[in-house]
Amino acid sequence: MNKTLSKLDNEKVEYYTPEWVWDLLKPFIPNKVIWECFRNENLLSTKSADYLRELGFEVVNPLCDFFENNYGDIVVSNPPYNVKKEVLERLLSLKKPFMLILPNIILNTLYFIEMAKANPEIQIIILPKRVDFIKPTSAKSVSTFHTLVVCYKINLTDRMIFL
Repeated sequence: MNKTLSKLDNEKVEYYTPEWVWDLLKPFIPNKVIWECFRNENLLSTKSADYLRELGFEVVNPLCDFFENNYGDIVVSNPPYNVKKEVLERLLSLKKPFMLILPNIILNTLYFIEMAKANPEIQIIILPKRVDFIKPTSAKSVSTFHTLVVCYKINLTDRMIFL
């Protein structure tokens, strides 16, 4: 079992990214092999990888421990909320390009402020509206927070992009 996802209380906290978000991000995703690295045994956990493939990207999405593996050229994913700091730390230590969908409250955390200061390659894409993520039951959630996309080594035109 993926150690990252085994920390989760599966059905209660697991949500999936709606397709419209990937549609908006498509022009910013480099044409490289994507590692969509967060999934578990739940069939729905491949939904993002499957949709990114539909958009024309080459995607690897093995069932594995994120902290023990390293696939693809770039990570494009919506990581589990409760390990976002550890995910950022690992990707920065690998110097692996990434695009991660994260809650905007991350901008107020000391750890992220320090990461952004130390890594000028960190860029932000601000989504145009709240993302109502999809629950495993296929029911739509009503998000109580805004999300954004934290990017690293993506070479966007600006450090902050508003969609």
